[in-house]
Amino acid sequence: MNIGDVIKCRRQKKNMTQAELAEKLNITPQAVSRWEMGVSYPDIAMIPLLSKELGVSADELLGIVPSYQKTVEPEVEASGKELAPDLNQSQADSIFDYVQENVSGENKKILVVDDADFLRTIVEDILTHCGHTVLQAKDGQECLSMLSEEDVDVCLLDIHMPGMDGFEVLKKIKQNNPELKVVMISALAQENNVRMALQLGADSFVVKPFSAECLVERIG
Repeated sequence: MNIGDVIKCRRQKKNMTQAELAEKLNITPQAVSRWEMGVSYPDIAMIPLLSKELGVSADELLGIVPSYQKTVEPEVEASGKELAPDLNQSQADSIFDYVQENVSGENKKILVVDDADFLRTIVEDILTHCGHTVLQAKDGQECLSMLSEEDVDVCLLDIHMPGMDGFEVLKKIKQNNPELKVVMISALAQENNVRMALQLGADSFVVKPFSAECLVERIG
């Protein structure tokens, strides 16, 4: 289910018209209609407000596996313990010892790897607006295939994807092209996932939902 379908389904469950939702979001009813028809997508900055008004998690809006379906270690699952909470961006940055630097302004070729069409489109819009060239891959296999044919400067890589997950893809990228800058971009921001990304060679970790500024800064 894409984001437009989720918005429409949740809006109807709340017996809310497109105009009523638009008023709450301070946008036009036509914008809501375009989202639901899949003609356009809401801005990433709109996700928290949509989540609040529709009573739906950001994960579901973004097409990410719900928290209860996240992969957990067998011993944790058997113990009945709750999953560790997701980290916020500041906490993820501290694990990577990330220090904000001035954006270089250099135009780069960037490969965005995410199985959610909406996320790839939003990221492409943000980065092309900054002058970057953006390529898209919907899964790990397509990512590796494109990297074998294209020279890119940065790879933005999701974790939860069909087939190979982002960690498997990251391992293969670093085996074949250890110098390639890889930025993980995921809502699966539990501490063990962030530390695993660091251990496998990722350069930074962007927590979904994210701001355009956060993303652009980590491209460098």
